[in-house]
Amino acid sequence: MTLKQSLTRWLATLGLLLALTACAGTPRLVPHAFNFDGWNDGWAKQADLLEFSYGDQYRETQAKSLDGRSVGSSDGVNGPMPVGEFLYVKWRLKATGEVLEDKVDLRNRLPRDMTDHELTFVIEGRQLYVYIVTPQPVTSKDKAPLLRTWLSRYNRAYEIYPTLSPR
Repeated sequence: MTLKQSLTRWLATLGLLLALTACAGTPRLVPHAFNFDGWNDGWAKQADLLEFSYGDQYRETQAKSLDGRSVGSSDGVNGPMPVGEFLYVKWRLKATGEVLEDKVDLRNRLPRDMTDHELTFVIEGRQLYVYIVTPQPVTSKDKAPLLRTWLSRYNRAYEIYPTLSPR
């Protein structure tokens, strides 16, 4: 084997290793949704959302007020994205001006496969509630109670924070 052939093989191997390393560092994308709707869920009249972050790997699932004003009371992202390891929410109660925040570790609360599921949250005073909404529609046979999120009227949903409801 010539020096040129050895060098070519070595460079090809190095290129393959670099490509594999780059793939390993890229987050896995899963088609699912992250959303919230303070008007339909009823919290927009009582609280201003100041900041939220569903994980830290996707800018579309993050917002932060730079001037102390609300970042809005509804937003949503749907499609292939990294599954967040946490949910951070910061809000201000309109009646008192009190600013609250909560960071929820999602790693042991989310289903193993988030495909076609939705993550949503509801603010109720000083408490944050987090829900998973499944792709399974609610049927007339379902006896599950409605949850704080309006999405539970249409699809099976369960609370994952502050309690972890059975699925």
